[in-house]
Amino acid sequence: MTETPTIAISEVKPRGIARVSGRVVAIQVEPSDAPPAFTVRLEDGTGRIDAIFMGRREVPGIAPGTHLSLEGRVCETDALPRLYNPRYELVPSA
Repeated sequence: MTETPTIAISEVKPRGIARVSGRVVAIQVEPSDAPPAFTVRLEDGTGRIDAIFMGRREVPGIAPGTHLSLEGRVCETDALPRLYNPRYELVPSA
């Protein structure tokens, strides 16, 4: 299986598969009376993208400042592009 090459967030295309890497700049957790969702905002210096992990209120190892690599199908929105339930990999900081 071929690995998807990492691209800049500014280069992601709606409905395409993308692999991006960057630093977590914000996290949002839905309140307990709403369906579980854990949203991570990733920034790489060229843009921002939101990753939404449905059915979860936390993802071990992911916190503001964490470096991540994400891969998934890009969804088009009026605001930022989004990845729903992407594959993720924690990237060690240099």
